[in-house]
Amino acid sequence: MKRVVLFIMVLLLAVQCFAQSSSQQKNLIIADTIVDDAKFRLYSFEFESAEFSKKIYFLLPLVEDTTVRQMIWDTIIGWQYSSQMLELELQEEVSMYIERVASNPELIDAEKMDERYSDVEYYESSWMVTPTFVSDEYIALTNYFSEFNGGAIHHQWGEVAFVFSLSTGKQISQDDILDDIDSHRNLVANKLYELLQKNLGYDPEDLFVGNVMEMLNGNFYFTEDELIYMYEPYEVACYAAGEPLVSLPKKWLKPYLNVDGPLYKYWFGKKK
Repeated sequence: MKRVVLFIMVLLLAVQCFAQSSSQQKNLIIADTIVDDAKFRLYSFEFESAEFSKKIYFLLPLVEDTTVRQMIWDTIIGWQYSSQMLELELQEEVSMYIERVASNPELIDAEKMDERYSDVEYYESSWMVTPTFVSDEYIALTNYFSEFNGGAIHHQWGEVAFVFSLSTGKQISQDDILDDIDSHRNLVANKLYELLQKNLGYDPEDLFVGNVMEMLNGNFYFTEDELIYMYEPYEVACYAAGEPLVSLPKKWLKPYLNVDGPLYKYWFGKKK
């Protein structure tokens, strides 16, 4: 619920900023906004035709240190776009879609638009990058992607979390935060499994977890008070379970953290 509220607030802020001072290239929106006292830049467009639809919604941190900013942006979107030429590349992509429809008027035919989900060639994708946690030291972003191919039973979708140091741009890994004692990791994995079962209300045989250590999938972010693990559809349960989230409170987790790692220091300060 917190993430939904945050997303709505961000969207409203972005719309407000766009109305006041933003640049628009055809239907590409570029606007600066503030989330939890941190600066972000929004890149957004939606395009739809009878053949396909695509949605981009990137809310990327405007870290003052440009080297750190580029490291974060490259990690999040670098496999598809250049962080240094993002605006240009998105403008070119939007122009390409518009030119394709202009050259093929049948792609905006209303009847075909109504029948698009029955068209085996229809393709739909959404890509969203939004913050889930912002502090003076760390930022957590989630990378959400959804796609649908005509003829498929349902959309395929998933969400991956990233946590970055705002001083270095380094992505924080699971090995950075948990200690390397096998028995400790086993305890953490079992706790996650127990909570997953409790949250979903499923019997163990209904879960897709063959080895409890699969619960430590490295897909996590943290807040001031808890460590949250995320699981994609079909990863640990059936599609109807969606994307389960399982959280561990910092008090419980403290004995199993790497005392030299960033999360222990962020939560508890010096070793104790």
